[in-house]
Amino acid sequence: MRTASSATAIDSARPSPWPARLAWATWLAAVPLVFLGGSVTSTDSGLAIDGWWIVDRGKGDWFLLFYPLDRWVHSVGTFVEHSHRLFGTLVGLLSIATVLAAWFGRATRLGRMLALAALVAVCIQGLLGGLRVLEKSTDLAFLHGALGQAVFALLGIAALALGRRTPPRARTRELVQLLRLAQFATLAVYAQIVLGAWLRHGQSLVALVAHIVFLTAVVAHVVLLANALRKARATLAEPEVLARGARHLWLAFWAQVTLGLLAFVWVYVVVGAGRTPTELHEALFPTLHVIGGALLLFACAALWLEAARRLQPEAAPPTEAPLTDAADRAGQAATGGAR
Repeated sequence: MRTASSATAIDSARPSPWPARLAWATWLAAVPLVFLGGSVTSTDSGLAIDGWWIVDRGKGDWFLLFYPLDRWVHSVGTFVEHSHRLFGTLVGLLSIATVLAAWFGRATRLGRMLALAALVAVCIQGLLGGLRVLEKSTDLAFLHGALGQAVFALLGIAALALGRRTPPRARTRELVQLLRLAQFATLAVYAQIVLGAWLRHGQSLVALVAHIVFLTAVVAHVVLLANALRKARATLAEPEVLARGARHLWLAFWAQVTLGLLAFVWVYVVVGAGRTPTELHEALFPTLHVIGGALLLFACAALWLEAARRLQPEAAPPTEAPLTDAADRAGQAATGGAR
């Protein structure tokens, strides 16, 4: 029978659930952040509010968090831009809380490193957004938009790493192939996201053609990854996590393809090519397409993480240890005594 002191000692040795809870709260807060960021681009509202931490310089000089409500809801542009900044601040604060909880809550080393990497990525993304406004730079706007989905995916895999125990490890040909294809699929999806950001910020025909053509590469990588998942599940312990990952992968893929078709029709037929939407509903499908890309990237990156955590490192080839001087002398003495 366990005593009260032994039960207390076991409970105190268990990792705290708070790092994972805070990490998932950060990821969930990033969903409206990415949506609002996409709305900023769709409605061309990146410069709707002048300034960064001190806004409307010379017209009020308000601190960002104390921006007046009447100015916030004055127009669609100011609403989406200021809401985007507020959610960015929230994600930043939650990222800091996640790192502190991971360090003091006995999280795994991988979980701590990913939480710290996510915080650094959030800070870089926020800096790019602020400098884009201060410098009025379209190049920084493109870079800020292209990096947003990557930060979103990183927040998600940090939450996964903090919330799951280390699975049984193995080294099989199927698992090695799964890891490689998950890496390739993640990179292919992100390359497609960068092309999409180029299209949204540049509105060029070349970007549109490149985005459509590269879709074939994304489809091929997703199909190959799904096939590798099917093979790997048959050889590993606890295959239900990979089965769930496969379902999420296909759900995110088909949702993104559907949203891409709707966004194309909406932008080039309903709203009209070359016209900037002035209402949120006019920018709905292009913005949801941004969210879909972020979710597909997260699904691929999550499978990359699962494969890496399950793969047993390759064993180093055995080497003969040299005899010590004492062992060498003992062997010589034994040989001499036997003569």
